[in-house]
Amino acid sequence: MIFNKTYGHWSTIVSVFGTLLLIATYIPNNPENFTVIIMIMLVLAIILLVSGIILSILAIKNNEVGTKKYIGILLPVLIILFIVLVPFLMAVGFLINDNP
Repeated sequence: MIFNKTYGHWSTIVSVFGTLLLIATYIPNNPENFTVIIMIMLVLAIILLVSGIILSILAIKNNEVGTKKYIGILLPVLIILFIVLVPFLMAVGFLINDNP
């Protein structure tokens, strides 16, 4: 059955859907018409990513086998690192290439 999956499976599924929803918020070319839909997708993506982390923690506590339980933690961490490191690396690049 579909609902007899372990916490590791659910954390992977929920985190992947959360990541896809987060990416989908950047797709529309004319965001004025889709503002409410984009906000709903953004909030739902954050909820799914947090629930993926929670399900991964439950999978680790239950000592489930396999590596699927780590994907639920890995995806949000990579997204946060990307959001934090891109502006930092751009600033370092501007400092290095600053020719007076």
